[in-house]
Amino acid sequence: VTESRGILESIQRFSLLPTYLPVTYRIHNADVSFFLKEANQDIMRNSSLQSRVESFLIYKSKSPPVLNASYGPFSVEQVVPQDLMLSSNPFGSTNKFTYNWKLQAYIMSSKIYLSKPRVQVLFYIVGRDWDEYSPAERLPCLRVFAFRETREVRGSCRLHGDLGLCVAQLELLPSWFSPPTVVAGRKKQLGRSEGSPVELYYSIQAGDERGECAKEDARKSNGIRLGLNDIDESGPPLQRIGSVFLYQTHAAPSLTEMRLDNNIVIQYAPKTVRQGDILTFLVSVAKNSTEDQFTLRAKVKKGVNVFSVRASSPYFWDIQESVDSTGKYAPAVVVCQRKSAAENSAEGPASEIMQIDFEIEDLTDLPETQLITWQVEYPGDTTSDLGISKIYVSQKDLVGVLPLAMEAEILNTAVLTGKTVAVPVRVVSVEDDGTVTDLVESVECSSSDEDVIKVSDRCDYVFVNGKEMKGKVNVIVNFTYQHLSAPLEMTVWIPRLPLQIEVSDTELNQIKGWRVPIISNKRPARDSEEEDEEERRGRGCTLQYQHATVRVLTQFVAEPPEPGAQLHYLLGSDWQLDITDLVRDFMQVEEPRIARLQEGQVLVGLELGMTTIQILSPLSDAILAEKTVTVLDEKVTITDLGVQLVTGLSLSLQLSPGSNRAIFATAVAQELLQSPKQEAAISCWIQFSDGSVMPLDIYDSKDFSLSATFLDEKVVSIHHDPKYKWPVIAAETEGQGALVKVEMVISESCQKSKRKSILAVGSGSVKVKFGQSDGNP
Repeated sequence: VTESRGILESIQRFSLLPTYLPVTYRIHNADVSFFLKEANQDIMRNSSLQSRVESFLIYKSKSPPVLNASYGPFSVEQVVPQDLMLSSNPFGSTNKFTYNWKLQAYIMSSKIYLSKPRVQVLFYIVGRDWDEYSPAERLPCLRVFAFRETREVRGSCRLHGDLGLCVAQLELLPSWFSPPTVVAGRKKQLGRSEGSPVELYYSIQAGDERGECAKEDARKSNGIRLGLNDIDESGPPLQRIGSVFLYQTHAAPSLTEMRLDNNIVIQYAPKTVRQGDILTFLVSVAKNSTEDQFTLRAKVKKGVNVFSVRASSPYFWDIQESVDSTGKYAPAVVVCQRKSAAENSAEGPASEIMQIDFEIEDLTDLPETQLITWQVEYPGDTTSDLGISKIYVSQKDLVGVLPLAMEAEILNTAVLTGKTVAVPVRVVSVEDDGTVTDLVESVECSSSDEDVIKVSDRCDYVFVNGKEMKGKVNVIVNFTYQHLSAPLEMTVWIPRLPLQIEVSDTELNQIKGWRVPIISNKRPARDSEEEDEEERRGRGCTLQYQHATVRVLTQFVAEPPEPGAQLHYLLGSDWQLDITDLVRDFMQVEEPRIARLQEGQVLVGLELGMTTIQILSPLSDAILAEKTVTVLDEKVTITDLGVQLVTGLSLSLQLSPGSNRAIFATAVAQELLQSPKQEAAISCWIQFSDGSVMPLDIYDSKDFSLSATFLDEKVVSIHHDPKYKWPVIAAETEGQGALVKVEMVISESCQKSKRKSILAVGSGSVKVKFGQSDGNP
């Protein structure tokens, strides 16, 4: 009875302390994952010797992750269910693990004209590994819907190829380009320049047996139906893409401007031209120019010839072509003279004085890029700098280019590890007929902020190398091909500095009575004659110092796209990520004689003094974090030993109520021996007189030993297996509540006498009930 009361009291005392079952958790099969700490929650969730609750994040994974929990000889693992990682899986039809997959939609042009009433939307899967593409992979179909008042137009395409992309095309009705019907009560009419808006939506659906998209029936084969009210409610949900704007007529094309000097400006409409096309360049004189005479030279090479020169302001300027040189590729040499009666009355900053037409020749080996070199000469041999116009020749009718990244965001761990993190990028062009081409050559690119993200010289990947200063949501990397350009938006998360070093006990005391062997190369002092045998036996030993657990935490953050808004957090401001494994190689104790770190996770006191745990930058002499720890000469005693017997482990997973991405794991020690010779392991915590508690597992097993005895030795037996550091208990016969007494004894080499130096005594119980499960005691 007394023993039972002692066990109960010990369990109650330890249940009020921040204790847990010291299982080791490991995550397998995930590319990037982290254990987590939620603010103010650890002690609430962990205050039992029998269980351990740990939260974790699967950040990136190509296959179903597995969580393993182990303690001593016992191990249990569970596949993390996909429903805990995904709120919904739109790619249900594919046979791949789609945890990181997200569908991106790009409207190729938001301005649609009556002369070409076609909408093009490119879809692709971000987060899918391009290298693991299989031709047998079945990707889903996409249906695109355009709504205008009560009418609807549909289009579809099927994702395919290594990039997992497709282009859906919709032909809009001519009647949609008329001004919208005025709704009663609405007075505002859309301005002619605004265009009429049309909303675009899409839905995902599986293809048929051959992977083809389902066809409309004959009644609806033109793809035109009634509006939103006619949508099948039982079908897949519609996702909004965005809006396009309809115009009856083309606006004047925007012109690219090139200044040769303060006087002369060259303008042209950038576009891809075909062989045989005529391209017109406008030449203007700055309104404030005082020059009355100049000569303009335009040099061309094989593939382009000067077609004609036309005066735009013959009343004000005399334009004369020079015949200095002849031949098919002779430069245009134009002498310009202001007429004496001319007064510059034109509006705007410059006055157009002439137009020069260039013809693109129809040659079989015509280079894709043609150059026109411009220069102005003034009387007195003064010349301007050279100006170069690029003409892009192609038989393809390009609508636009798009940079596609394999991931939507980058986690900048390079700041912590010094290892570059890169995301592949492919730039594709889209033609008028929907053809998509992978562009390998002639792509140019630049990062809008290299303190956040960088881009490779060949424009084939974006990366961070650890020298970045900040993270950002939707940072832009610009890509250009010929006259077309497009931005790539990426979110970059960066660890918040300084990092947080969490130490379970920052003041380490000597432990009274716990002597451990001195690890030293020094020869011991010569025995004195007065020294008795007891002192001689313990002379090569010193008092043990307390140990503490260490972990490193941080938050990954990104600045908002608009200045002044709140900082974005990867999981939320209440969550920190455990990055101990990433920075372990860069952790050190500033004064290693005072304390040392074991595998970056356990701090061991060695000698009196104060020092700091530091985390060094792998790329510079910066210190990413510091934590002060003190080793004291005040002695503490072990006041209690908490004992938990473990016959096996159970593991359960659930979604965190505090975050839709964090997952809780709970490992529980089973306490029932259900069959003869089944074994149980011992788990122990020690409590000190300063109030701190610590799992015994963090101390070196060579510095102490555990012995266990049972009141009823018929029920269980105890043996020492060399594979395990502590005694193992085995079931012999049935019995309820078998009591075990555990003694913690200092190592034999430091015993001062033949009588054992017992540091602490604890007790626990185990149930032996053959054929019964832990859930049904």
